[in-house]
Amino acid sequence: MSEFVYQKLNQHSAYQNYTLDACDPHHPYRPGFHGIFELKIEVGGKKRRMLAYAPKDIRDSTAGVIVLGEDGKTADDLLKDSGWCEIAESEECKEKLIVFFLEPENGKWNTEEAYGMPDGDVAYIDAAAMTAAERYLFCVHESKIYLTGCREGGVLANMAAAWNPAFFAGVATVGGSSVSPEYLEKAGRAYATNLDGFVDEAHRQDIRKGDIPMPAWIIDDPEVRTGTGEAILTYWKTACGTEPKPRQLQFDQVEYYRTKETPYPLNQEKEAYRVCYSKIPGASAGYAKPMLRRLWKDFLYRQRRWMSCPGGDLRVTRDPVRDLGMEYHYEEVDGWMREWYVYVPRAVKENPQKKVPLVFAMHGYTCSGEIYIGNSDWHKVAEKYGFLVIFPSALHGRVSMPDCNLMPEWAPLAAWNVFEEDDRPDELKFFHYLLDRMLAEYPVDETRVFASGHSWGSLMTQMLALGMTDRLAAVAPCSGVFFGGASERMLSLPRFREDNGIQLPVWMFWGMEEDWLIQGNPTHENETGSTLAMWLKKNHKPEMIPRDWSSVPVQENGRFLDHAFEKEGTAPVRFTQVDYMPHATMPEMSFRIWEEFFSKHSRVHA
Repeated sequence: MSEFVYQKLNQHSAYQNYTLDACDPHHPYRPGFHGIFELKIEVGGKKRRMLAYAPKDIRDSTAGVIVLGEDGKTADDLLKDSGWCEIAESEECKEKLIVFFLEPENGKWNTEEAYGMPDGDVAYIDAAAMTAAERYLFCVHESKIYLTGCREGGVLANMAAAWNPAFFAGVATVGGSSVSPEYLEKAGRAYATNLDGFVDEAHRQDIRKGDIPMPAWIIDDPEVRTGTGEAILTYWKTACGTEPKPRQLQFDQVEYYRTKETPYPLNQEKEAYRVCYSKIPGASAGYAKPMLRRLWKDFLYRQRRWMSCPGGDLRVTRDPVRDLGMEYHYEEVDGWMREWYVYVPRAVKENPQKKVPLVFAMHGYTCSGEIYIGNSDWHKVAEKYGFLVIFPSALHGRVSMPDCNLMPEWAPLAAWNVFEEDDRPDELKFFHYLLDRMLAEYPVDETRVFASGHSWGSLMTQMLALGMTDRLAAVAPCSGVFFGGASERMLSLPRFREDNGIQLPVWMFWGMEEDWLIQGNPTHENETGSTLAMWLKKNHKPEMIPRDWSSVPVQENGRFLDHAFEKEGTAPVRFTQVDYMPHATMPEMSFRIWEEFFSKHSRVHA
């Protein structure tokens, strides 16, 4: 393991006491922090601790693994001897992981803890997981937080996963199977208030914790007292809706798999609803070191829990290059090293002379092109309908929107330079370059170029709509209104101050569970309504701005509440509210945008 400075940080005050160099144009994705950090956890009036290990070359929105050792092992012991730091360092993909080490109080985990103890070990693990998701020092993406434990720590890992199942994308335990059936029975019947991105305290969705699927690998070790127990295996199989009989994966591992279709098939892949089981005497000895690589790469890494549907959407992890065959670019553009992925569908490869559309797909704050590929599944839409997609990555920047819970003291994270700050790259130059490059190297139909993005990517989408109007055929911002005063800042910029008179079809989406950032219902007093009014004016429909936004006709399409402003001779403006959806995007949205909107427009026939 590399040598790092050991930093003890107070969770609230000492985060303020750091300085960072400006973003290096030649290494712009380098993280602000790496090393070993001690984080304070307070729960139920008790003060406990957690150690975090962040490798040198981590990226924004990387994976996070929470590790619980056996009785008698401190977080320092796990950091030094468990082998998880070496797993984090040796990850062969571009994206490395951050490891969080927890420890039992007074050296002993309470494996007999009653369900719901406010100051117990499960509450400590849950609070530590919430701290791991904070962004003051580094950034773990909400879709990639996992639990693992050995022996007594494995029992508590299963208990914590059952307590807050929508938060974790998987749990893997060795010698930690003896979870109390009584605990699991109470957990399974309890209402799930955390539904991955929003809180349902009124139980409007009527979802129990036992209804939320959890990918799990249970490795029994009959040589230890905590090592065997049927209740937890049955619990996770039931939650995932697996078949009763497993299939053999390896000589020491079987998989219980799901064949029944999921509630939202475009957003949820039943292949990720998996429960594995092994019985390996002695597997938990020595921190279970021989198992770690398999636990991470063969199991935990293989699925992510994306926000959008209640309880999250489990999908299989696919590396853009290795698994999807995308082209990866890391090149200097306008003095900055920039990154982007290109997806070329089979139809284009087989008929390279045929002109096809192009979609720019932009990720949100803290994320990357790699994240948005898995988040949006635009590549699946492109494969089905035969067009090109480009997934660029933003560079680091500081965002200060405290009213929107985007804090200035967070570490610099990926954010499009939509406010044209002088010490950061010119995004319009970058996107003009990308489009010119795509036109030169691929069979792009210049009249059918589109842009879509989520959150900060929706601001980037609207920046392109304002600054590259003459080169786009339509745009679809998701979580797609100006927020946090962005409209005032962007529209005051010199190049956006004057209207060029060109109309552009716009379809905006947002969830009804993201009021902390975007008001779900437009009014003339909020940014949701003012954003819609701006696009209606730009598309020559000022008279269609309603006196009362609630009077706009709505067409219900499942969870989607669609509104449209159409007038002959003008470009359409649409907005869609998505019921019980948090600040997120989803493949179902990408398919709708293409099938019902982008595919209908070109610059000559908009």
